[in-house]
Amino acid sequence: MATIYDHIWSDAQDQAQALNGWQQRYEQLSCGRFQGHAWQMVMAQGALLRETSNLHLRQQITPPPDHLVLAIPLAVQPGSRFAGRPLERESLLVFGADDEHQLVSAGELDLIGLSVHRDTLNQLAGPTLEWLHQAERDRNLGLSSDAASAIRHLLLAVTANAADGIAPLDSPAQEVGLLKDTLSQTVFLAMHSATQSASIPRRANSRLKVVQRAINFMQAQVHNAIGVPEICAAAYASRRSLQYCFEEFVHTTPQAYLRALRLNEARRMLKRTDARAITDIACDLGFASGSHFTRHYKVMFGELPSQTLKASGLSGHAF
Repeated sequence: MATIYDHIWSDAQDQAQALNGWQQRYEQLSCGRFQGHAWQMVMAQGALLRETSNLHLRQQITPPPDHLVLAIPLAVQPGSRFAGRPLERESLLVFGADDEHQLVSAGELDLIGLSVHRDTLNQLAGPTLEWLHQAERDRNLGLSSDAASAIRHLLLAVTANAADGIAPLDSPAQEVGLLKDTLSQTVFLAMHSATQSASIPRRANSRLKVVQRAINFMQAQVHNAIGVPEICAAAYASRRSLQYCFEEFVHTTPQAYLRALRLNEARRMLKRTDARAITDIACDLGFASGSHFTRHYKVMFGELPSQTLKASGLSGHAF
């Protein structure tokens, strides 16, 4: 029996955990209060889904095991990227199973899509399945305006009808039928689209790898005293090259990203049941003082660290 999960979130990290079966990590990179919405209709062989967010985020996304996901933006801000390429309203996102995907939203993002298990996927006709395998390798496909519009209307209609009970889902066979029909129609529209994204040019791909190496190093060393020289060494890039690559793919500087990474990690620590004192967390993450940390934290998240503790029911650990 299909189950609907529908939640509004005020924390990017909470929303990252909202989708059933997904492994996600969100880093908030712009200042302000997060507002997001995650909707899912989960079935035995897949799901319909829609997710919205309002801030500049970097998302690391791994779909449910043995699932293929197709999604398209209903709204997206210029400068957003998926799989290293521009993410636009005419982009079809393809999330392959058991693989991590990188998405940077420059601001407001509204995605709608469907997730289908491999067992159902393999029941599709040969040409459709072959096209999907290629799309899974491409990840980010550019569609014509007409095709993108048609897919958006299709997915909106299917999710609305399923949520309102207009589409009968009283048995596993009906659920599989809905997923197969929706996937087949989506692929038909995409296959006959006028354009398709080219692969990332070799030089751009090299710059993207610089960013990925730098971010992997920062995440691994978030509790240690590191600066730009150490990040440059880990990324095999000069300071100037590192700056350029971050501005191209993440729309921020390496220094600002490291600070945001530490603030996001602090927020995770504050929300744990075994949260430590605020001053200890600030010191552990390399902030000069508790007041320095508190100032940056409030600018980033729109609330004091003590308010985060209180909202988590842990105000006794504030000192």
